Amino acid sequence: MFAPTYPIFVCLAILIALAPFSVAAGPIDGDAFGNWRVSCEIEAQGGRKGCFIIQNLVLREGGQRVLQFAIGYVTESPDPVALLSLPLGISLPPGAEIQIDDHPPKRVSIERCEPNGCRAGLLLVSEILQMMRTGKQLSIKFYDAKRQPIEVPLSLDGFEAGLAALTPVTS
Repeated sequence: MFAPTYPIFVCLAILIALAPFSVAAGPIDGDAFGNWRVSCEIEAQGGRKGCFIIQNLVLREGGQRVLQFAIGYVTESPDPVALLSLPLGISLPPGAEIQIDDHPPKRVSIERCEPNGCRAGLLLVSEILQMMRTGKQLSIKFYDAKRQPIEVPLSLDGFEAGLAALTPVTS
């Protein structure tokens, strides 16, 4: 009498057990999208704080990081932001510039320097996002202590897919 319903209960139990895994939970720390990698911040209580797509440029010899370019969402804006981490010892007054392909460069102010590098941020408004989605290369220019320019190229391969995988932060 109970035999015909047994397979239904087994299937239902399997579906309930697998349900949390079938829902997309956003990107996972370490996911790759072309030249971009996902980096997620975790709160002390074990909750997920937010994820960014990043590119790190490191020196071949010694592995020292020269630049980190991170893009993600913050609670203060519905638009994504770019966060730059530049090396210590650079000239601060000229700031930095971001240029996408042959488009005019956008100036970025360096906000502060900390023991692990200097920080700058840029709100990625629709105009800049569109250039990044269709572009091939992004260049970042900053200046050394002698005010000599240092230009660092980054690939935009995988940018659009990586950004689409991120979830805007809601307050």
